[in-house]
Amino acid sequence: MKAKNLQILKEEGINVPNFIVAEREDDVDLSFSNAPSFAVRSSFCLEDNDENSFAGQFKTILNVKREDVKRAVSEVRKSYDKTLYKNIKGGDALSPVIIQEMIAADLSGIIFTANPLGILSEAVITAGYGTGENIVADQTETVTYYYNKDEALFYIKEQSGFSLDYKILNELIDVAFKIRDIFAKETDIEFAIKDDIVYILQARPITTLKIDNLLILDNSNIVESYPGISLPLTHDFVHNVYRDIFRSCISRFIKSADLLEGLESVLDHMVAGYQGSIYYVITSWYQLLQLLPFSKQIIKIWQEMLGVDNKLVVQSNLRIGKWLKLKMSVSFLCSLMITPYSMKKLNQYFDNAYPEYREKIKHANTMEELLALFHEIEKSITDVWDITLINDMYTFIFTALSGGRKNEKIANIKNLESMKPALAINELRQAAKEYGVSSALYQEKEKEYIESFGDRISGELKLETKTYRTHPELFRQQILSMENTTVSMDVSGKSLNPFVCAAKCGIANREKSRMNRSRLFGLAREIVLKTGALFVKNGQLDQKEDIFYLYLNEMNPSAKYQKLVQKRKEQFRLYESAPHPRRIVFSNGLIEDRRIVYEKQFDGIGMLTGTRTSLGKVTGEAIVIHDVSKNPDVQDKIIITRSTDPGWIFLLENCKGIIAEQGSILSHTAIISRELKKPAIVNVKDATKVIKTGDWIELDADSGTVNILKRRD
Repeated sequence: MKAKNLQILKEEGINVPNFIVAEREDDVDLSFSNAPSFAVRSSFCLEDNDENSFAGQFKTILNVKREDVKRAVSEVRKSYDKTLYKNIKGGDALSPVIIQEMIAADLSGIIFTANPLGILSEAVITAGYGTGENIVADQTETVTYYYNKDEALFYIKEQSGFSLDYKILNELIDVAFKIRDIFAKETDIEFAIKDDIVYILQARPITTLKIDNLLILDNSNIVESYPGISLPLTHDFVHNVYRDIFRSCISRFIKSADLLEGLESVLDHMVAGYQGSIYYVITSWYQLLQLLPFSKQIIKIWQEMLGVDNKLVVQSNLRIGKWLKLKMSVSFLCSLMITPYSMKKLNQYFDNAYPEYREKIKHANTMEELLALFHEIEKSITDVWDITLINDMYTFIFTALSGGRKNEKIANIKNLESMKPALAINELRQAAKEYGVSSALYQEKEKEYIESFGDRISGELKLETKTYRTHPELFRQQILSMENTTVSMDVSGKSLNPFVCAAKCGIANREKSRMNRSRLFGLAREIVLKTGALFVKNGQLDQKEDIFYLYLNEMNPSAKYQKLVQKRKEQFRLYESAPHPRRIVFSNGLIEDRRIVYEKQFDGIGMLTGTRTSLGKVTGEAIVIHDVSKNPDVQDKIIITRSTDPGWIFLLENCKGIIAEQGSILSHTAIISRELKKPAIVNVKDATKVIKTGDWIELDADSGTVNILKRRD
């Protein structure tokens, strides 16, 4: 099979060293080449097929001189007689041997077009000095590169003493994917490099890769809520909230106890952590979406509105009867029709429940009381919060029907909740300017702001985030560092189009629920910090913030957590330097979590493209922002970032435009930029890596392009 694979590659134009196939020693005819030495390789008839590779089991002899080739062929054939294989069904003692021109490699190695650990979204390249036998025998220094297919990013597990040129890396990836496509399966490829020329020595299927239970993680949209790393307690809380809200939502439409029980494993995996970051388990989302009427159309709309780039949909194995499907469809459509009314009731419920829980938190003084309150809040809110999922679908559908892809139709939304903090900031600035920050008027307004919007900050849904409510001193620093702006709530240009009106209603309710969600997480944060303070008092923690490194089921009144917390801190520090790709695909339903250092380089000047979300065209200086907490000066600059969240309102109002690597037409970046009349483009691949702070760029949101006009000096 190995010889057949090489012949196929050669016929397809892949650079394979010249070779012949010999059945016996007497068949050796070296007239095909003038090479001084050869590689004599096994080609057992069952070797390198779809089920078996037999890698390393048969003999390969390198650097064989011309006069020794016959002897080497005999030795390789003898290796076919190993007891383990000689009686395999289909085995053939007359299997041939490959005689291949020897490449005196400067570098050699192996490419897996998919990580054999079961990560389909990445390829793996391992290379070392000299020939491949040195790598196998650990006799040379090696470097391993991981390549994310969706984002075309290379990264490494650990830096060694040498690295491959990126031109060679890209050439290796290109030829590897050509070979994968030739065989129509993920492939294990051996290569050699001599004088910067890549030679393919052999290729075989990755037999250890069992693609029978795809699990896909995707951080589209959710990265706005949980940028970067989230600590263990946040992972725990988010997992529980998503599970309970989706269970409540599905229960609205499905009354079959058996089907609900069958969905438990799906509902328990709506989100997952990977290297410290939070992702959607998008395969679970697709399983649920496929239960809805018109699921194919709804999934397409859902993907577009959330900015999901890869449109592959894993088909669900869940099956429901026609009658149940019909009842679900009627229930779903009825829920959609009354969504604005349902959202109004939810907002009223939250407005009443929120101050009550704030009071309960003040009076809870023991760990048992605090944790009981934590679970009470989680349950009471999530039992009714599922209507926000239906409102999301309502918003997505009517945005699509309204032609909202053109963006300007769904701008100028009356009383948009996410704009209110900016308006309140304007009043505070005016009070600070006229009366000073020490005045009673200013301090009263500051207190009102923190009471209303103290949880609205970048990373507001991560429990460990320092907010204005938990750290009021941060707010004063923020106010004093801000420039004056002219933010207003312009609601001109009202539409008579019912689809546009419905879309705007959905967006307004969506932003309202997001604000309330930040308050809900603020309640959880207060409880956790109060519990952490008790742990410090009891000698269980060194500081109250250390509680964020614990999971809920680990908390008890007597355990000492200092050593565990220290271990977790070291782990999550490693995660901070690890890559966090948008999409990861696992083949066996299990998440392979690793700690890898990211490495990538870019050069050149050129054009980037993305999805336009707010129209306009500006030219200016770029500022790349990874950490909004450092209060970067964005005045009259174009922001370049991976994504934004609601806490970015203070930056977005002062910049000239926004370019984000992630997002959609309904992401926070899109909604706020439209209201602020700031040109914005999202889904700009590698923007934060290609563009550098100080570069002079042109942001053309009318055409969805970004031009780098001049590099910084």
